Amino acid sequence: MRIVLKRSAIALALLGGLLLVCAIGISLISMLGRRLWSAPLSGDIELLQMMIAVAVACFLPLCEINDRHIRVDIVGTLFPDGLNRALLAIAHWTLALFSALLVWRTALLALDSLAYNAQSTQLGVPQWIPQAAMLPGLVLLGVCALYMGVRSLYYASNDDTAGEGI
Repeated sequence: MRIVLKRSAIALALLGGLLLVCAIGISLISMLGRRLWSAPLSGDIELLQMMIAVAVACFLPLCEINDRHIRVDIVGTLFPDGLNRALLAIAHWTLALFSALLVWRTALLALDSLAYNAQSTQLGVPQWIPQAAMLPGLVLLGVCALYMGVRSLYYASNDDTAGEGI
């Protein structure tokens, strides 16, 4: 299960990286156009905002499946290993809950944007497209968080190879 989730997260992160490279290219073309010909790309900021939002959603599952989110372990060394694993599982499941909330609200936002034909100001890009494009990353984030919550109950957090079969 972990292998499937990790490969899916890597594929989504690669897609997010491609979006970032495209965003950098758009930004570079716009800056060069502004400097050299006094003609920047119209709507470049809108495109950058949309692309970055989707890219961030694409990167989150890889961060979760690798258990690389920021956490503060101030008192973690004082607790026994079993309690630390239980607290970590609760943290992962809380992330899964918030991911489900984000999926629900983002899907409703995309549906409303589609129903009301909401468009970006300058380019007229339908807003439901980038909103819907964020959903796969948020869904995979939730699935990875559920998996990591179960996995953290059985294996120490620093054991990267354990639980490959779960």
